[in-house]
Amino acid sequence: MLVSCPSSFSECRDLFLKMASNAFSDIADEFLVCQVCLEDFRQPKMLPCLHTFCQPCLEKLLAAEPVGKLDCPTCRQDVPLPQNGVQGLKSNFLVGKLRDILQQQPTGKTSEAREDGVPCTVCEAGNSAQFYCVECTDYLCQTCDDMHQRFKGNRSHKFVTVQDLQSGQAAAELRAWETSKCEDHRELNKFYCDTCQRVICLHCVVTAHKEHQYVEIEKAAEREGAKIKAKVATVKNTIGQHETWGQQLQSVRDEWPSEVRRTEEQVRKQVKAIIEAAEKAGDDRIGQLRAMNAAREKQMDAAMEAAEMDLASARSCVQFADNVLEYGSPAEVISVAGELTGRLDRTAEDKSVERAELAMNFVKLPFAPPAGGLEQEVAKLVGGINQVRTPLIPPTPQVRLNVAIGNGDVSLEHVKTVGKGGSGDGQFNVPSSLAVTAEGDIVVTDYGNSRLQFLDKDGCFKKKVDLGFMPECVAALTNGELLVTGDGHKIHVLDKQGRKSRVIQVTGAAETDDTTYGIAVDGSGRIIVTIGHQVFVLSPCGDVMLKIGDKGQGQQQLGSFLRVTVNSSNQIIVSDYQNDNLKIFDSAGRHLFTCGSRGSGPGQLNGPGCVITDSEDNIIVAEGCNHRVSLFSRDGAFIRHVLTGQEHGLCEPRGLTLTHDRQLIVTEYGYLKFFQVK
Repeated sequence: MLVSCPSSFSECRDLFLKMASNAFSDIADEFLVCQVCLEDFRQPKMLPCLHTFCQPCLEKLLAAEPVGKLDCPTCRQDVPLPQNGVQGLKSNFLVGKLRDILQQQPTGKTSEAREDGVPCTVCEAGNSAQFYCVECTDYLCQTCDDMHQRFKGNRSHKFVTVQDLQSGQAAAELRAWETSKCEDHRELNKFYCDTCQRVICLHCVVTAHKEHQYVEIEKAAEREGAKIKAKVATVKNTIGQHETWGQQLQSVRDEWPSEVRRTEEQVRKQVKAIIEAAEKAGDDRIGQLRAMNAAREKQMDAAMEAAEMDLASARSCVQFADNVLEYGSPAEVISVAGELTGRLDRTAEDKSVERAELAMNFVKLPFAPPAGGLEQEVAKLVGGINQVRTPLIPPTPQVRLNVAIGNGDVSLEHVKTVGKGGSGDGQFNVPSSLAVTAEGDIVVTDYGNSRLQFLDKDGCFKKKVDLGFMPECVAALTNGELLVTGDGHKIHVLDKQGRKSRVIQVTGAAETDDTTYGIAVDGSGRIIVTIGHQVFVLSPCGDVMLKIGDKGQGQQQLGSFLRVTVNSSNQIIVSDYQNDNLKIFDSAGRHLFTCGSRGSGPGQLNGPGCVITDSEDNIIVAEGCNHRVSLFSRDGAFIRHVLTGQEHGLCEPRGLTLTHDRQLIVTEYGYLKFFQVK
């Protein structure tokens, strides 16, 4: 095979990736590049948030802050610094190891391509390398390898053949290459001091740590790895919640543009209506103006007609009197004097009263705009944009207990019975469902007494919450909230104290007379609730995302009185009381399989009610008519009857739950029976 010696970091990295195993084949450039300087890591330091940067880059960022405060450049979280500052932060050994491995590059004249393989990086003869020293990161020919191993200090070095390196067979040895060395003795750290909680070398064991508790580093790594795996499993379970929350946020954001368009259209419609109303009002005002003007014109015509008549009468009277006086004889003057003087008196009378009466209703018709600025008045008419809060509820999963009872070696031992029939505190009238809170309290739906009862982990009464309706089922969320069914098509959400927080109204149910019944919440925070023969999948806010089930006995058909649970894969397990089976659906509502059939034999069911899952996703179901609790694998295979009426005295078991103390609690008519998982 023709291989040329790499002459740059990227070429060397490419060569190594071709020769290394699949464990290194997917390494991205970003994993080896500081996101501050965008160069290969120098003294990589890992922050508490697990982001890694060069020590010099972090020191520059710290120096630039006026108060000496350091924030992660990626997530902006505060970084508490040790006493010696950035230098005291943990080094990212993994990045350092990968960087050192990937930076292996033969240099010198032998870096030319050779037909017979990778050239030796030690000698000048240009021989083909046959071996690779993991400690020294050198490619060695046969001669140099022999000389290399003769030195006492090199005898502990790890060697692999170039052939194994190229084929990937040496991947395990490369992964096991230990890079952590004691800062005091420069020896490999091979132990872990539990007392000091740090890795130490052999010299440390026999000197400063000889009185401490310590273990081999492999055992400590195995122990801590198990803890990490458990935490990783927990975090993986939250991924669905984060995805659901992101989808909820995106869904809200996607709705905003159309909401803006609708609001804009409403504003324009209102403005148009205002314009139309203004034009109509203007026309009305103009019509009113013209009518008022016509009325006053009529009044004016009457007044002017009277004035003209008075004027004409005065002129006629004066003209006649002037003619009489000028051209009449004395006898003629005397003959008309009496009538003439009377008419002159009448004409000379004061007309001001009559004139005032005629003019008293004269008006001016000016325009009177509304008080205040026109823009403010129009703005009031147009209306405003209200900011109405629409709470978006983050997804919260149901409390899941780390208890498994599927193993054949696991047995259940009855340890106590709590309660009795009645209505007093700690007494029950059909305890139909159970839930365990994150704090370990036991919540019981006391159906016949229309309340919830809270017990401590030992079954002692703590408090009760009257509901005003007969509760069917309850589910406890990790944030302390409780979901309660049984009131019409509603789900009551209670806070940690049992106070009503909100009500979710389930819409679209075919059965109007049935109430909400079975309830569960999956790892993505979706609420699964049953009404009649239907299963509804709701968002945390209560919006219907999915409906499952038609009435009947087919794969997608269900009976009534359905109880539900979920597993770690968000599969939906439906306990079908009427059809005497369990139906399992994926998170999208597709039917996966059905297990169980009517009967009393192994794997058969009769009146299945409450159903739960354990930490291994085994399915635990209470059979009321068979007086037992049965166990199925996550694939639907029957495992065994874990509790029976004959062996454990069960009688019509109803509710089931697992507790933090590794107990299985089963409810009967007026009792709670505690069984210890051993």
